[in-house]
Amino acid sequence: MAKQPDKDWRRSVIEMMSPTMEANAGTGAATGFQPATPSDFGPIIFRGNRTPDDAAALLPDAAATKAIAIEQRAADLFAAVPTFEEVQEVRLEVIGYKNRISDLTRHRSEGGFEQDPSAPQVLSEKRKLERAEKELARRTELKEVRTVRSTAAGQLRQSVNDWVLRGVPGDCTLDVVEDQPLSELLTKADGGRIETAVERFRLKLREGAADLHRVRSSPWPSSVTKAAAKGLIDRLADQGQPNLDAAIEHGMDFVFATTRLQSLVYNAQPGAVAYAEVPDVLALMCWVLRDQLLAKINAGFDEIADDKQALDQRQREEAEAQIGADMLAAERAECALIWHAAAKGEVIDFRPTTSPQAVLGVALRTVPRAPSVPSSPEIAGYNLIGGR
Repeated sequence: MAKQPDKDWRRSVIEMMSPTMEANAGTGAATGFQPATPSDFGPIIFRGNRTPDDAAALLPDAAATKAIAIEQRAADLFAAVPTFEEVQEVRLEVIGYKNRISDLTRHRSEGGFEQDPSAPQVLSEKRKLERAEKELARRTELKEVRTVRSTAAGQLRQSVNDWVLRGVPGDCTLDVVEDQPLSELLTKADGGRIETAVERFRLKLREGAADLHRVRSSPWPSSVTKAAAKGLIDRLADQGQPNLDAAIEHGMDFVFATTRLQSLVYNAQPGAVAYAEVPDVLALMCWVLRDQLLAKINAGFDEIADDKQALDQRQREEAEAQIGADMLAAERAECALIWHAAAKGEVIDFRPTTSPQAVLGVALRTVPRAPSVPSSPEIAGYNLIGGR
């Protein structure tokens, strides 16, 4: 059989498949084939389980409203800050007036116009310069003041978002804490002014911070320090006890406890380290003179200890918890006053370090964990330890 040329073979295959391809193209809906569109070649986006990025979506309605208000306040303060271009425009205007005055008063031999400083044109340029300098000072001061307020609002917004999105424990839920009425927060000494009441609660917060610092700086009782010193001496004494087993069992010399020393070698390449194993003299001394060392150390503690002002671990924890609760209550009152002022159209800035719980008006409540349910009866009846 003669070999068919390649050209005729390709043509025969194409002619054979043409009717089938035309039929498929005519009945695309029936066969499920759809022609590709430009949108099919776009990037593919996979959306799985991811951490939400909107704090308001995770909060109760009342707290979400406050979170949105904090976001809006930070955005408004940032938008009110004069931009660098606006300040730079006035600064260049000031430089232009100064150069113009210099050109008018410079001698003709130096390329100037040699006008008298009291000439009307020079005086006109000087008045323009004074106005431009005042405008530059105004915008510069405005930028500095508003930048401070915008930065504080941005810090508070960031701390609130971080706490809501990543700071709430998994076994806790958020309960709404209603703000106190304005009549309960104001006193006669405030004179009906909300900003005065806010400063009163901020003074309480500063006093609470001072009390917290005093608690954390309080000395420890001498009994605690003596117990810690005894534990250290006992550990060293146990380490320094000579090994007598070899002498008893094999008639060999007993062995003193050793320790490893580490030191830098300065006459070698940089970073060279040398190690040596030497007898542990400090541990041996603690083993030999344990009682004498403890007596000396305890006598030193008795000379410098002040047990009247000392606080142990339990007392520190109780005091810090009480101070923290008082400060949180003061912060809640402070934030409630600021929200009341906002409802009246007054603007009082929050402190950037305000607690997110206080500014949002929420409280943490621990919820019991759901009991773990096995995925199937087979897994539930399997004993991992015994293999049954």
